[in-house]
Amino acid sequence: MKLNRRFFLKSVGLIGGASLVKNVDAVLPDEQVTSFGFSATPYLQNFTKDTVTICCVLNRPCLAWVEILDGGDNIKQVYYQVEDGMRNANATLFKFKVPHEDQNLRYRVKAKEVTKFDPYKIEYGESIGSEIISTALPLNGASENRVLILNDIHENVASYSLLYNKSVLARKDLVILNGDMFHYVTKQSDLTDKLLQPVSTLFAAQTPFVMVRGNHETRGSFARDYKRYFDYPDHKYYQAFTLGDVFWIILDGGEDKPDTHEVYAGTVDYDQYRLEQREWLQEVIRSKERKKAKHTIVVNHIPFLHSDEWHGTAHNRACFHDILQKNKIDALISGHTHKFAFHPPDAEHNYYVVIGGGPREGGRTFVEVVSSGKKLSVELKKEDGSLINSFAKK
Repeated sequence: MKLNRRFFLKSVGLIGGASLVKNVDAVLPDEQVTSFGFSATPYLQNFTKDTVTICCVLNRPCLAWVEILDGGDNIKQVYYQVEDGMRNANATLFKFKVPHEDQNLRYRVKAKEVTKFDPYKIEYGESIGSEIISTALPLNGASENRVLILNDIHENVASYSLLYNKSVLARKDLVILNGDMFHYVTKQSDLTDKLLQPVSTLFAAQTPFVMVRGNHETRGSFARDYKRYFDYPDHKYYQAFTLGDVFWIILDGGEDKPDTHEVYAGTVDYDQYRLEQREWLQEVIRSKERKKAKHTIVVNHIPFLHSDEWHGTAHNRACFHDILQKNKIDALISGHTHKFAFHPPDAEHNYYVVIGGGPREGGRTFVEVVSSGKKLSVELKKEDGSLINSFAKK
């Protein structure tokens, strides 16, 4: 089994390093900081065949690092986030790219508060550390690969644990959050309190996740800072990777309204952004890596079939559907409508269209994707774990 984005370095240039964060956002005015600590404990991002990114958010400017430990809790290696010869310091957001050598890791994040950061004098205060964490990475050689997909949580934080624990997957190798985890984002604490800390506690310190941007993540005064809290290949929301025998394509459908809508006040250009993705998709879907895979699944928050006819939906369909139709994908998995649906191939589309439900009790759903050799199983389930519908392929 492999989860490998590195081939894009040669083909379409997707791999990029984690950039150092600006110090200006160290502590936001609305945050009431009492003592030095984590705003979001470690969470895993951007797993490749060589590395995994360990992220965390602190509540005061600091210097932080990752310690890789052996079975006896002795330090084997220390990693900092480094760019241009400088360790990320006097900051609150950290992203450590750590080699895993196709093995699970035992790690902890340590940090010491920066109390003075003058040109010729730096002083430190209190030191803290996370708990020791053992990862559960999707390593090569696994007989099965299991992916859990959630969508449209809309700040109902209790839904994460409810849906995650109702999944009967023996283990989750990867979790995909398929958009609209928020109503909108206006400050850092929206991300840490309503997403990053809850999922870190639940699974993300051990298992990597992919955050797919939904149309609600594009809204609010903090939306343009949102991306920095994750580690996307080449700093793009859209990406592709192989997990076992499945090739995954993640699209970013943008907003559902026209770019000229008054609520955006001339600040967006999603039509051009989707056209950019169309060109990328045409290359990716013809790549050698995709052709090696037995199956292909596309994830896009906005379903461009069996949905509404708003501008965003129609433009997503115009940009992506014909490419998917010509290249024999297995399924498009979406959310957005708040009404779960399951549509087998028909005269309009030769692939399955699976749409997850909404945030309200009784309407919440999750999707389980299991690949084993050439076999693929996709199941859409209600919040109580009962099956809505499924398909399987060999």
